[in-house]
Amino acid sequence: MKKFLFLIAFIATTLGASAQTGDFSVLGNLGYQTSYERFTLGVQGRYNITDKIRIAPDVMFFFPHDKVTGLDVNINAHYVFNFPGERFSVYPLAGIGMQNNFYGKDSDSNGKDKSYTSTKFAFNIGAGITYNLGTRNYLNAELKFQFADDDSAVILLGYGFRF
Repeated sequence: MKKFLFLIAFIATTLGASAQTGDFSVLGNLGYQTSYERFTLGVQGRYNITDKIRIAPDVMFFFPHDKVTGLDVNINAHYVFNFPGERFSVYPLAGIGMQNNFYGKDSDSNGKDKSYTSTKFAFNIGAGITYNLGTRNYLNAELKFQFADDDSAVILLGYGFRF
C-alpha cells in the first residue's frame, strides 16, 4: 500500500511540474443511483494538473429509499478531449471511492429495532461531457459505474463555475 501511495504522489508531482495555470472549478450535481433507486445531490471539485488531465474529488448524498441513506466520497481522474472551438469536451474517468450506507430502523426476528451502517470501497469508471456556457460557467453530464460489493451506476447532471 505504501508503494502504491508513493507511486501516486510521484506521478502527481511529475505531472504537476508541467502544469499550466492550475484551473480550479466547483460543480454542483443532481443525479440518480440505479442499484438503490435513489436520487442524489453532490458537489465536485476539479483541478487541472495539465491541459488534458484533471483530478476530481466529489461527495454525493443519496436521499433515503427503503430506509437506506447514502454518502459516497470519490476521487477520480479525468482525461479531457476538447473539440474544436473548445465549447464541448468529453472525458473518460477512473478512480476510487468509498460507499457509505446507513440502513434505518427495521425490526429483526425478535421484534427489536436495529439499524446499521456499511462502508465499502469501490473502483470507478465512466465518462462525461462538458458544455461551456462561457469562460467561467459550464454544464456537465456524467455516467459513472462503481464496482464494489453493491455495484451501481450513477447518472449526474450539473452546473459548474471556474475560479
